[in-house]
Amino acid sequence: MQGAAAGAPTGQAQGGKPDGPAPAKSPSAFGALAIVVAGAALTGAIVGAVVAPGSTGSGLQASQAAGGSEPTLAKVAPSEIANAIVTLDPATSQQVAADAKACKAPIAWVTLTKQPGSAGGLVRIRSGAYLSPAFQASDVPQRIAMPYPAPYETGRGVLWVIGEGNGLEIDLYPGWTVASLNGTAPINVIWTPTDPC
Repeated sequence: MQGAAAGAPTGQAQGGKPDGPAPAKSPSAFGALAIVVAGAALTGAIVGAVVAPGSTGSGLQASQAAGGSEPTLAKVAPSEIANAIVTLDPATSQQVAADAKACKAPIAWVTLTKQPGSAGGLVRIRSGAYLSPAFQASDVPQRIAMPYPAPYETGRGVLWVIGEGNGLEIDLYPGWTVASLNGTAPINVIWTPTDPC
């Protein structure tokens, strides 16, 4: 028997492997499921590497201070409501302003600025269904009022910065820096529900 090792059973080549092609095996349901799960895990890892936590949109790089803790959204003090509501979109926020003045529902605020030496940019902030007017980020800090992004009693929600810019800073506690924005950037925020006034 040529090509087979001495002492090897007939039909097997050296090393215990069959001479010809192995008979085809049908994949089991378990094997197919394992392939699907492995593919999903690999896809999730790739997406996680490409879309960093806390970022969406083209060319976005965002960071949170204090080791990724969720920033706290501040409530506008009752004595500052009159000054704060001028930054709300007058076309869509009449009820928000009325509720804040009547102490039915508080409004929140953030401060927009740009890092020294950066270009800044033109951005809007989405808070729940509310979309702010456009604000130009500059060296001069701008307080921007908005309704809370979720029912006030829940104590948490998501703000979205929308637009284009570089070196943007959204001051919450802790602050949030958007190094580069071309589209949208979400940020999870928390707050402590208290008496609206």
